[in-house]
Amino acid sequence: MKRKMIGAAAAYMAGLFFASFFSNIPFLVILSLILAAALLIGRKYGFKAGDYLMLAVFFTSAAAVFSVYTAVRYLPAVEMDGKEGSFRGEVIEAYRYSGSDSSYILRGRINDEISAKISFYGGELQADRGDMITIGSCTFSKPSKDYLFDGESYYRTDGIFLTAVNAKDVSAEPFHTHRLRELISSYREKMIFDFRTAVGSDSGDLLAGMVFGEKRGMDENVRTAVYRCGIGHILAVSGLHVSVAVLVLMFVLKRCRVNKYISFAVMEVLLLFLTAMANYPVSAIRAAVMMNFLYGAKLFRRQNDTFNSLAGAVLLICLFSPYAVYDEGFLMSVAGTFGIGVAAPYMTKDMPRDSFMQRTAVSFVTMLCTTICVFPLSLLFFDETSLISPLSNMVLVPLCSISMVVGLIYALTGGVVDLLFLSKLINYVILRLSDTFARFRATHFTAGSRTVVFGLIICSAVVVFTFAVFRSRKFTVAAVTATVVFMFTGAAFYRMERDDHVIVAVLGKGNNAAVVVNDKGNVTVADLSGHYRSSAYVRKYLTRNSIDRVNTVMLSDKAESAFASYVSALEYTDTGRWYAEGEEIKVKTVPELRYMGADGFTAESGSCDITLFGGTLTVRNGDSAVVIEKSGAAVTGALTVIYGKPPQDADEAPDNVIYTDNGNNFEIWFSAEGSFEIRRL
Repeated sequence: MKRKMIGAAAAYMAGLFFASFFSNIPFLVILSLILAAALLIGRKYGFKAGDYLMLAVFFTSAAAVFSVYTAVRYLPAVEMDGKEGSFRGEVIEAYRYSGSDSSYILRGRINDEISAKISFYGGELQADRGDMITIGSCTFSKPSKDYLFDGESYYRTDGIFLTAVNAKDVSAEPFHTHRLRELISSYREKMIFDFRTAVGSDSGDLLAGMVFGEKRGMDENVRTAVYRCGIGHILAVSGLHVSVAVLVLMFVLKRCRVNKYISFAVMEVLLLFLTAMANYPVSAIRAAVMMNFLYGAKLFRRQNDTFNSLAGAVLLICLFSPYAVYDEGFLMSVAGTFGIGVAAPYMTKDMPRDSFMQRTAVSFVTMLCTTICVFPLSLLFFDETSLISPLSNMVLVPLCSISMVVGLIYALTGGVVDLLFLSKLINYVILRLSDTFARFRATHFTAGSRTVVFGLIICSAVVVFTFAVFRSRKFTVAAVTATVVFMFTGAAFYRMERDDHVIVAVLGKGNNAAVVVNDKGNVTVADLSGHYRSSAYVRKYLTRNSIDRVNTVMLSDKAESAFASYVSALEYTDTGRWYAEGEEIKVKTVPELRYMGADGFTAESGSCDITLFGGTLTVRNGDSAVVIEKSGAAVTGALTVIYGKPPQDADEAPDNVIYTDNGNNFEIWFSAEGSFEIRRL
C-alpha cells in the first residue's frame, strides 16, 4: 500500500509536469528521460503489470486533468489579454496599503460570460471580502512579467490569469458574506500590529513571518539576511511551524491525560487556525494534510511514515490544484520535507547517537540532507542560496521555534499570555547573527547562469536515479559530490567568462533606466532617471551575478533621494565613491556625494571610459561605444539605447538604435572586434 501511494503521487506529479511543459521541447526531452529512468527503476524493484497500469492511469489522468483545466479555465481567460470588456465579481482578497490605497483579487465573470479570477488595483475603493465589485469597462492584460518580479507565474498558481487596467465606472456593493474570514484577517492584522509594537519593527516583522508567514512588510535587507543565513524557511508556514505547534500541543494534552480522540480534534482546530491565519498557503496545507495522515494513522492503528504521508499530501493537493506544480512554495516545501523526513533518516540510519558529539553529527547530516534537497530549487527561484544552512539551522532553528511558540501562544490567547519579551530577546540575536553572516561572501552562493542552474537540476535527477538503482549510501554521496563539483565549476567558468568582457546592463522599467557597467570585474552603477524602484533592479542584477563590490556610483536625476534608495538597496554590497551630476547645491544634506560639475564626469574604469553628462551615459571601449540617453539627440555611429517613451518613427530607427519600450533589462557585451552582442535578462 505504501509503495502504491508513493508511486501514484510520483506518477501524478510527473503527468502534471509533462502536460505543463508539453510545448517546451527541451523540458519534454528531459522529462521523457526521467520517465524512462523511472521505468528502469520499476523493473529493478520488481514492478508487476498491475503496478505499471496504476502508474500509467495516474500519469495520464494528471495530463488529462491539467489539459482540461487549461482548456476550460486558463485559455478562455488569457484570450482576453489586451482586449476591453466588463467584469463583475466577488472580492476574495483585499490588500490595504499606505493611505487609502487598496488592491483586490476578484472572482466573477468577464462580459457576463467567461469565469475568471483577476487582480485589480482599486485605489481608494474601500471594499472587503465578500463584497461585489463591478467594473463597467477596462482593459484586461496578463500580470506583468518583469526582470524584478514575474507576476504571471506568481499569480498563475492561484488561478489568477488576468489583471484589470484602465478601469472605468467602478462601483462596490457591500455584502460582507465572508464575515468569518474578515474577522480572521482583522485579528491577524491586529496580532501583527501587536508584534511590531511590543518587540520593534524588524523583530516584529520577523515574528509575523514565523507565526503567520507574513513577509510583505518586512524590510528587504532583513529578508535577505535571513535567507543568506539559511533560515528563510521560517518565514513560510510549513512543516516546521506545524510540527512544532502540534508537538507542543500534543505534549500538553498528553500531560493533561486528554483522550486521544479529543486530542486529535483539538489538533484539527489548531491546524485550521494556523492555515487560516497564514491565509491558506499551499505549503501550510501540505503540512496540515501530512499531519493528519501521520496522527490519523496512529489514531486508527494504521502504519504510516513521512514518505507515505508526503506522497498522500502531494497527490491530494495536486488533484484539486493542477497548477500547484508551478508554485515555488509548494515545490520547496515538498523538497525540504523529503530531505528532512526521507533522505536524512536513510543517510543517518546507522550513525551512532550515544555521545553529544555523535548526536550533533547526526543533526548536522540531517540539516545537510535538507539543504541539498532544496539547493537546486532555491537557486532557481531565489537566485542565491545559503552555504551555511546546515550549521545555522542547528543553532538558530531551535531559537526560532521558541520565539514562534511564544508568538503563537500570544495569538491563540488574544494577548492574555504575553511572553513577547522572550521573542524580543531571541529575535534580536537572530537578526544580529543573520546580518553579520550575510555580509560575508562565503556564506551564500549564486550560480549566475540559468544554464548552470538547469544543469544542477538534471544532476539532482541523476542523484535520485543513482540512489534508487544502487540503494547505496556511498554511491549516493559520490553522485552528490559530483553534482556539487559541477555546480561550483560551472559557476566559476561562467564568472571567468564575464570577467573577461566589458558588459553594459540596461535595467529598469518604462521611462526609467539604471545602468551597470562591468568592466572585467570593475563595476560602475549609473542611475539616469532617479526613480525610486531603479535601485531594486540594480540590487537584483548584482545579486544574480555575484557582484559584491561596486567601485563607482553615479547619480543623475534626483541625486539625493536616489542616494538614499541606493544606500538601502546596496546594504550588503561594498561601494566606492558616489558622484552626483551637476553643480554642488548650497545646502548639501548628503556629504558622501561628490558633485561632478557643469562638464559632467568621466570615470576611468580599467579598459573603458564611462562618462555621464546631461543625463546621457557613454561607455567607450577602444573604438567602440555605447550611449544610453533619453531624448535621442546623441544618436551617432555608436550603439545607442534610448529609454523612455519612443517617438512615432521608432520603427524606422537605424540598426544601431535600441528603444526600451519593449522592456529594459538586457546586457550589451563588447567584443574584441568592435561588435556587440545583446542578451536579454
